[in-house]
Amino acid sequence: MRLFAERGYDRTSVPDIQEAAGLSRGSGALYKHFPSKEALFRIGVERFIQEAQLARAKLFEMDMEPRHTIEWIGRNTLNVLAGKSEELRILWRDVDQFPKIKAAARREIMQGTYAAVAKCLDESARAGRIAAHDSQAVAAVMVGSLAMFRVFEAVWGERAIKIDDDRFLRAWTDMVLCGLKLNGQGVELQDGARPSSSKKRKTQ
Repeated sequence: MRLFAERGYDRTSVPDIQEAAGLSRGSGALYKHFPSKEALFRIGVERFIQEAQLARAKLFEMDMEPRHTIEWIGRNTLNVLAGKSEELRILWRDVDQFPKIKAAARREIMQGTYAAVAKCLDESARAGRIAAHDSQAVAAVMVGSLAMFRVFEAVWGERAIKIDDDRFLRAWTDMVLCGLKLNGQGVELQDGARPSSSKKRKTQ
């Protein structure tokens, strides 16, 4: 995947890949493991998809307070994407020529992650653990901002603004918690109970 990210799919040859793997350029050894260059490309994207699926599954296995769940979403998303700079560059630049791979990446990495975060938020709101909100829109803001922080870094080779991960995550977490009224203000949500109508009126 490193060569695809550095040179682009079309400018990366099978001999180049073999040489980078420590094999003879003209040996044809790649074909003992992969039927084609496209198959190698597809497997690299599929591994990214699998990691995204595992992260989503873990999100629903955890039993944490909403505040900690949100912090985990932010930290875990940045950590996963930090190790996927090559894949992000490839998806940004080369995937259009492979409609099936593009559709799978869009569905499983992008749309699947947005939907999972939206579902998590919606379930917390229905249980009265966070304030009612537009869960799909909030998920789009949450995931989109995290993803683009990493995408800009992967595509341009530097961050759009010179701040480290911890500083970004503090600001991101503060904004999300404030928007969902989990920052100690607004609707009081304690012990997982839905706030009473009198409490709601006091905050309006």
